[in-house]
Amino acid sequence: MNSMPPPEMQMQYSAGALKDSGKLTVWVTIPEKWHVNANEVTDEFLKPSSIEVKAEGIEFGDVVWPKPIKEYNEALELEILTFRGEFKIEIPVKAVADKYDSLGTEATFHYQACDNSICLAPASKTISLSENAAGAKSSNVNSSAKKNDSENEVAANKRGNENLEANATEAAENSAASAGIIALLFFAFLGGIILNLMPCVLPVLSLKLFSLIKQAGESRGRLLALGGATTAGILASFWVLAAVVAAVKAGGGSAGWGMQFQSAGFIAFMVVILTAFAMSFFGVFEVWLPWGATTKMDAAGHKSGFAGAFFTGALLVLLSTPCSAPFLGTAMGFAFAQTTPVLFLFFTAAGIGLALPYMLVSAFPKILKVFPKPGPWMVKLQKVLGVLLLASVAWLLWIVNEQAGTAGVGMFAIVVVASIACSILLGKFAPPGVAFKREVAGFGLSVIVIAALWFAVISPRYESAASEKFNARMQEQMTADGWYRYSPALIEEFAKAKRTIFIDATADWCLTCKTNEAAVLNRDEFRRAMDSLNVALVKADWTRETPEVNALLRSMGKSGVPAYAIYPAGDASKQIVLPELLTTAAIVENIVGSRK
Repeated sequence: MNSMPPPEMQMQYSAGALKDSGKLTVWVTIPEKWHVNANEVTDEFLKPSSIEVKAEGIEFGDVVWPKPIKEYNEALELEILTFRGEFKIEIPVKAVADKYDSLGTEATFHYQACDNSICLAPASKTISLSENAAGAKSSNVNSSAKKNDSENEVAANKRGNENLEANATEAAENSAASAGIIALLFFAFLGGIILNLMPCVLPVLSLKLFSLIKQAGESRGRLLALGGATTAGILASFWVLAAVVAAVKAGGGSAGWGMQFQSAGFIAFMVVILTAFAMSFFGVFEVWLPWGATTKMDAAGHKSGFAGAFFTGALLVLLSTPCSAPFLGTAMGFAFAQTTPVLFLFFTAAGIGLALPYMLVSAFPKILKVFPKPGPWMVKLQKVLGVLLLASVAWLLWIVNEQAGTAGVGMFAIVVVASIACSILLGKFAPPGVAFKREVAGFGLSVIVIAALWFAVISPRYESAASEKFNARMQEQMTADGWYRYSPALIEEFAKAKRTIFIDATADWCLTCKTNEAAVLNRDEFRRAMDSLNVALVKADWTRETPEVNALLRSMGKSGVPAYAIYPAGDASKQIVLPELLTTAAIVENIVGSRK
């Protein structure tokens, strides 16, 4: 079961005479993607790390351990203390005899290795100082203190030279890492631009198009201000998302791109918003301000228009995240594993990319001349746009159907009806021209009614139906289209059989995933190629969050779906991560190349 390579170890005495506050330092390096339990554990079933040191004629004091890392383990569902990467253990020299043999020093490190899903059987590794220092092992050397101490100094100098080389290597690696971060920032920026082309954003693009047509006759300064307001809305929303992710990470949880579409509450919120927008486009109700306020706001620069542009930017972000566009998935996968400032930096780059088209149109308004002049046709266009918004609601109901079946769709249909009914009542109760407080009261009452309906009646029943369907699906070993259901145990079985694995991490709400399935993964050409290569097809379902798929995505360096990987001969340590856009030829090429 112990598939982690043994840790690398080195040890060295401090320079000078050992009797003068000498110490022995042991460096331990744990392989990537693994950790060992610290010298203290938080659960009785975990085995703590320990070290045994012995040398003829030398008495050692209490071991000084490094500060452990606190982290939350999803498989164990508790906070654990670990050591990762390289760390050092210091053992002070308590006393030395006249005749001692420091070159015969042996250190045995006892440890239990774990990754994010399994903990291996306890193991140990022993090294001797003679493996580090030049020369053969000696014993019972008369007057050996000076000899041993001088050899300690040679070993210390050797370690110092190694440190200089390591520092130079680290500097080169840091330079390469900086270049890599810049490249990933560019990918995040490019991914933000591509998000404008995703199907999720099309309905809101229609909103922005209609807004720009209405503003076509206004000044360039006005258009620049509107573009700036839209950009501000986009960036503010990206920063809110970054703050949510940072908060979830700080609490020991898991966060990923598009994760809000795993929340029924978020989908319900979007259904209400889009339905209300559609009703407004159909003329059922109208959002208006008091005439006095309108006059003041017009004199101040039409602030209501800026607020609308800001909200448009926010809505763009909310609807864009279920589609992890090409380039954006890899960049965000890196960002989710970084510090909070780096996380915000990546979200800012993606936000600027998403906002770039609107900034360009605002800066160069001549492009708006291609649109016809405002006229009666705009009333018809407004109704067409309302239909597009209802089509977006239909898409959200399709996601609900995939998550909770027809029972879930029926519950969300009640939300749609409630939103339409509140829109009609608002139009009757607070038409333009009546007391403005009636409009405020109408909106407030609508929010209270829909929120109470959702939290008190619909949400508990929906969660029960969705959980029941998802759990039943996870009990099936195979999907309806012949893929294995992902589980760490299944991967171990395929690894024992030395069988190559192709993993598809997907979700029902991910349109990019569905596009790849239709274009590549569900085609006969792909299935024949995989059968001929004896590849096991495994599907990891992220429609609802699970610790196992969260860990899988992290191992792939991804923060969302779609995500694809190949395990040559079932070996997860040789994982080959594929891009978000697939071709059968590229998949076959990677599989064949991994077998050479």
